[in-house]
This record gives sequence, C-alpha cells and structure tokens, in this order.
Amino acid sequence: MNNKLKKKIYLILWVITGMLFGFLIGNLIELSWLYLAWGTNLPLWIYAVTIILGIIFGLWAGPKAWQKIYIEGARGKKYIIKS
Repeated sequence: MNNKLKKKIYLILWVITGMLFGFLIGNLIELSWLYLAWGTNLPLWIYAVTIILGIIFGLWAGPKAWQKIYIEGARGKKYIIKS
C-alpha cells in the first residue's frame, strides 16, 4: 500500500470517528433534554450541528495525528514513513 492511499484512508477514518463523536454528543444533549423534561421534540438541527462539528474535528485532528505518528514518529521508529 503506498503512502498516499494510506494517508487518505487514515484521514477518512478520522472523519468517521468525528462523525460518531458528534452523534454521541447529540445523544448526550438529547438525554439531558429529556432529563430536564423539556418535551420529546428535540430539534433535529442539534444533531446536524454536532455531526458537522464532529466532521470538522476529524478534518482538524486527522492531519495533526498523521504528522505526529507517521512523520515525527511518536509511536516509534518503525512507523515513520520514509519518502
């Protein structure tokens, strides 16, 4: 597997992780919404906002993690990508 494909897959997985994190935060907001007894009609835009923020988080954290792990070698010398 070449390095460009590996980097794309890595970044896609970070974006998926961000989406799942956003969905989890949306669920926690819904749980607190129901706990406070504000009704059962939670606006759907809350899920949209949290998922979009999760995607933005994945797009931000993915390149940072790639740099730290595969360029700087934070996990060890065997993970450093040689150009």
